[in-house]
Amino acid sequence: MNLTLRQLRAFAAVADAHSFTEAAAQLHLTQSALSVLVRELERDLGVRVLDRTTRRVSLTEAGRDFYPSVQRILNDLGNAVTSVADLRDKKKGILRLAAPQLMACTLIPQVIAAYRERFPNVEVRVTDTLPEHLMAGLVTGEVELAIGPDQQPADSAVEVESKTLFRDRHWLICRPDHALARRKKVCWGELSPYPFIAPTQDFMRRLRAESHADLQGVLPFPVQAVSYMTTALGMVAAGLGLTVCPTYAASLVKGYGLQMVPLEQPQFFREVCVYSPANRALSPVANSFIGFIVQYAQNREHSA
Repeated sequence: MNLTLRQLRAFAAVADAHSFTEAAAQLHLTQSALSVLVRELERDLGVRVLDRTTRRVSLTEAGRDFYPSVQRILNDLGNAVTSVADLRDKKKGILRLAAPQLMACTLIPQVIAAYRERFPNVEVRVTDTLPEHLMAGLVTGEVELAIGPDQQPADSAVEVESKTLFRDRHWLICRPDHALARRKKVCWGELSPYPFIAPTQDFMRRLRAESHADLQGVLPFPVQAVSYMTTALGMVAAGLGLTVCPTYAASLVKGYGLQMVPLEQPQFFREVCVYSPANRALSPVANSFIGFIVQYAQNREHSA
């Protein structure tokens, strides 16, 4: 037996209208085409489901038994199609993304709030993580997107695509009563007399790799490297040293009551990227979020 949706819709329409003429008009079919669909349905079922008279069409006993199941099938299909359309149109859905802890408590909430204004029924769930673990969720499929500083993905079966959102410079962070706090700018070479707290475990390695050879001797030697920016900020607030952080963390720095001073020679920039698996199709919500955050980053740069 190979019933079709056209046959089921034809049967339901006739059963509801009690008329081939009215049902044909509702389905935008000719009456003869509708009759063919019903005859094919009855042939495939091996039983009559409609009684036809010159004045009225009614359900047979088999038709009355068959009708509720057909209605349930058509309703379920309609709901399923509507659900997929809602996902397509971003009227609902869930997006899971990963971000480093610092970005997850500063920039990402602002982006999510702006995105929710446009798509209020889309839920964005954030996994905050260490920068070196940023790609892990993409590999396992636990998240669809990852947003964070540029990095080389670890070797894995999942190929990762990246799109640059913006370049963000690093600033010196110190207490307001520090000797460098009121300077218009500070050079890296001037940090050597003070205890320096590297804000991430790999920060000094990246800084040395991207700075000029003649500046290697003036870069600070950290008293320690921490895993979280909040730890570094807390230590600076306690007077234990200096640190650096990106521009997007300004709200967090302000919350700790600390000062941001332009840091030069060299200026140290990191590109912030959005990452996605290259060998998996993204959901409509993920695609829309990428487009949204790209535009958000562009607007952010223009207003800076």
